[in-house]
Amino acid sequence: MDNTLTPAYMPFTYLSESTARILNSLVGPVVVYQPLKTSIPESLGVMASQGLVEIRTPITHDDDRLRAALSEFMEWARMNQGKSTPGADFFSQRQGEIPFFDETAVNRIRSDINRYRQSDGQTDHETEDTQAEFSSRLFLALAQENDLATDRLDDDLNRFKSSENVLLDTLKDADEVGFERQASGTVIWRDDPGATLSGQRIRAWAALALADAAQPDVLVTTSRAVIDTLLETHGEALRLDRLADSRLPIPPAGTAPVLGKLLVDLANRESLASTDLSSIASPAADAASGTTVTVTLFGAANRTPATVIRRMAPAALAPQGEKQEPKSVCHTLIILVES
Repeated sequence: MDNTLTPAYMPFTYLSESTARILNSLVGPVVVYQPLKTSIPESLGVMASQGLVEIRTPITHDDDRLRAALSEFMEWARMNQGKSTPGADFFSQRQGEIPFFDETAVNRIRSDINRYRQSDGQTDHETEDTQAEFSSRLFLALAQENDLATDRLDDDLNRFKSSENVLLDTLKDADEVGFERQASGTVIWRDDPGATLSGQRIRAWAALALADAAQPDVLVTTSRAVIDTLLETHGEALRLDRLADSRLPIPPAGTAPVLGKLLVDLANRESLASTDLSSIASPAADAASGTTVTVTLFGAANRTPATVIRRMAPAALAPQGEKQEPKSVCHTLIILVES
């Protein structure tokens, strides 16, 4: 039995370095799928060089067409900024609003997809699977631009908060005169990026994972909304159940992934039913770290990761009906990590 499992981050194609380090300490380097090989964020490349993530680009055909569609959409977004521009109303009451991933933008995505399909002069039947891949990659590429913009905005606001606190520390008697330190510009949003278009994010991500020749063994997410969507949409078909949750301290860098051995054991057990998962906290019990996260473990009993990914993928890429998949593990484990 293999002593390691390959975890994949879902349904996103971008994560911050701090998130990558937390996930690395829990499950090891996570696979991060990319929709376009020539547009990989520089920060992801740095994380990959440090061994925090593994970048994979399973689909590489139609790259020119995808770049053209992406460039056209971004130009359209710049010409139609309005109040949806990343950074607009920087310190206003509109904190938490998705920069440009609104319904108008999504309609534009659909329009671009249809137009690029027609420009090829091919029938829907001839290109059904190809167009499903293309639309998934375009959606993910735009979602990635959105997530990058949101992350940069969060970083800017964090710097503003730090500067503000330094200023307040220099003001004598600020607290004595009733100055409310916590209320002064320090409410920084941490919206769940998976809460917007959750189902589309999941399907698009699964299209990339489905095309991977070496599909992952474990799925990891930081989005509660994504888990809720999976439970609502596929929970019954996949027999997806909540198995356990625990508050875990983050171990120091350089130590073995705290959940590694436990996940290998669970994924290959004969059954997940009536499993005592109280030991999920024991590997990290002695960790000397001030940072803690909540880890919630879900399992799809007797469903391989390949089967779960096929269920989540667009119908054009994953025809109905069961398919014999190579068995890497017996059960699919999905881990939700929340700070």
